[in-house]
Amino acid sequence: MRSRRWAAGVASLLAVMALACWLLRPSAVPPELPGPAAVNLAVPAAAPLPAAVEPAVTNANFSEDGVPIHPAGSVEVDAEGMRPHPITPQHERIFHENDLIGGLNAAMDQKDVAELRIRLDQYRDEYPEDAHVLADGYQIIADCLEHPGPQTRAVAQRYYDEELDSGLRRYIRRHCLEPISP
Repeated sequence: MRSRRWAAGVASLLAVMALACWLLRPSAVPPELPGPAAVNLAVPAAAPLPAAVEPAVTNANFSEDGVPIHPAGSVEVDAEGMRPHPITPQHERIFHENDLIGGLNAAMDQKDVAELRIRLDQYRDEYPEDAHVLADGYQIIADCLEHPGPQTRAVAQRYYDEELDSGLRRYIRRHCLEPISP
């Protein structure tokens, strides 16, 4: 008798829980949000679409040789008839600097200290302004590769701690600060 009452109690409890879950379930229809009345955005089938407005073409929209110039993001932009910007002496200088930096990186990766120092001297001669502050970093790496020890490590650590925006920090860490694995 006792087990029947217990089973009936459990069944009643399960029924109440099922009813509560059913009543508290989320609605499939989103609730109406307060605010302005809904606007009917449907366009009547007979409504004519407005004609596209053509932008005015002025002399500024053409290059000197008559090729149309379109602004960035323009629908009319395509590869045909477009002119690239000219290569200036400043561009040539940047290309040459990038080549020198690539040579410095290659010499550093190969641990070729002599080549690294030759390219570093060339970089210092041709780019004395050292806009990217690279010369000191490459000098430290060359010193670490040629004379590893506490002195070069201390100089490298100071560079690593102070030159936080240098692109050479990871190479300083790799070649000067991390222990050499056998």
